[in-house]
Amino acid sequence: MRARIAGALIVVMALASPALAQQLKMDNLNKLSDAARQVVDVTIDEQLLQLASKFLSSSRSADEAEIKELVKDLKGVYVKRFEFDTDGKYSTADVDPILKQLRGPGWSRIVGVTSKAAAGQNVEVFIMFDAALIKGIAVIASQPRELTIVNVVGPIDVDRLSRLQGQFGIPSLELPSKPR
Repeated sequence: MRARIAGALIVVMALASPALAQQLKMDNLNKLSDAARQVVDVTIDEQLLQLASKFLSSSRSADEAEIKELVKDLKGVYVKRFEFDTDGKYSTADVDPILKQLRGPGWSRIVGVTSKAAAGQNVEVFIMFDAALIKGIAVIASQPRELTIVNVVGPIDVDRLSRLQGQFGIPSLELPSKPR
């Protein structure tokens, strides 16, 4: 009996671990709040996303229908952003625990931008794949006086996202768009 329970727990943990791996642990960044001039901390979990999507109507407009469909299966959106008055208020040691998670299984770095013209401006984008499905996105953007980390958890349909770029605050990502 104990062997069955232990086996079942191992299976449940194995099935759950890819989902848990998508949401980054960012608690270590909370210590930066005291030194920051401004802190933005956004936590939109699955329950709140589903509630918000109920206010979108598929019958009102095609754009609302697209957004509703895009967020339908998301598990969460998490953002931490710190602005500082002076340089040097955070270090790479503060970001390393997050990068360690992103170098783990399932995550792939797809973009890395280091600006030589503006020293200290870096952007990295990571995605989590499961077969051909994107299951999460993480963005780390750092400047001498700013640090931003964004984590979107859940399946993301790139075709839908490409149709919404440039609207509703979604930046133009220059993704090719398939016709509707």
